[in-house]
Amino acid sequence: GTEHDVLSSLNLTLNAGRHYAIVGRNGAGKTTLVKLLTGLYTEFQGDILINDQSIRKYSLPELKALAAVLFQDFAQYYVSLHDNIALGDITHLHTADQDEQILRVAAMLGLNEALNVLPQGIQTPLGKLNGKGQDLSGGQWQRVAIARTALSRAPLRILDEPTAELDPINESKLYENFEQISRGFTTLLISHRLGSVKIADEILVLDKGKIVQKGTHAELMKQNGLYREMYESQRSWYQ
Repeated sequence: GTEHDVLSSLNLTLNAGRHYAIVGRNGAGKTTLVKLLTGLYTEFQGDILINDQSIRKYSLPELKALAAVLFQDFAQYYVSLHDNIALGDITHLHTADQDEQILRVAAMLGLNEALNVLPQGIQTPLGKLNGKGQDLSGGQWQRVAIARTALSRAPLRILDEPTAELDPINESKLYENFEQISRGFTTLLISHRLGSVKIADEILVLDKGKIVQKGTHAELMKQNGLYREMYESQRSWYQ
């Protein structure tokens, strides 16, 4: 319904097991790209290939199983903290292996502080529907949502700027921990804070619907392009 194409002449390849970041100005088409990759948008020209097969040949359940996606407007479930994270992998609910994984992921993503003050620890109900429910801060809810994504066994994990409640330094640390948890998976980080994407194997710079630069942080900083311009404008956030 827009007057112009959000993405145009876009061409890129994502290889399994690598960590990617997509950056660009607001309105560059970053979220649109994620929704195309995950089958949420179906009206497009050209093609998207997954393992050399058109995305149009995959069923919706197959596409849902391929990717775990966390958007800015993520859900806050009024169940226990444990179950909030466990919902990321519902096929292994209430197994000893999953319980161990949940504790490990929660610790790596900085949730131990919340665990130490909640009256029933990880089994504490969250939200206000339950009379004994406890609420979390905005940043803690974000960490819970990222932990849920990290628990998923989907081969592709996508974070689309879900960390608005965190300052740039804590966001960078959180993404670094997420990358460590996600070794062996393919990850895609979307962020307008460029200090958070240094960990990526490859950074894709999106502008006016096209990939205008790609490379590592060090490679892109050597170029006199959009990435360096954006990073320099944010440098004070990380000092």
